[in-house]
Amino acid sequence: MAGPVPKCPLRPGDPCSLCQLYVTGPQDCGLVYLVMGDDALRDELAKSRSAARAKVSTPPETNLVAIAEDDELGTDPRLEGVD
Repeated sequence: MAGPVPKCPLRPGDPCSLCQLYVTGPQDCGLVYLVMGDDALRDELAKSRSAARAKVSTPPETNLVAIAEDDELGTDPRLEGVD
């Protein structure tokens, strides 16, 4: 019987994919160690987690409007010239 699947602290909701060699989970992951050891990166992670929680808790119709207004990349170039 398999044990519990550890979650990645940097990608909330995703299981630890053991993306580095010789890693057994988040407890010995070098990337997790670096992010959690750096105050600025840890603060950015907290901001992104709270933004993700807020996005999930908003109703779908509001969420679509927020995505359209906050789109940093602009319009999809594949849609240009398509009427």
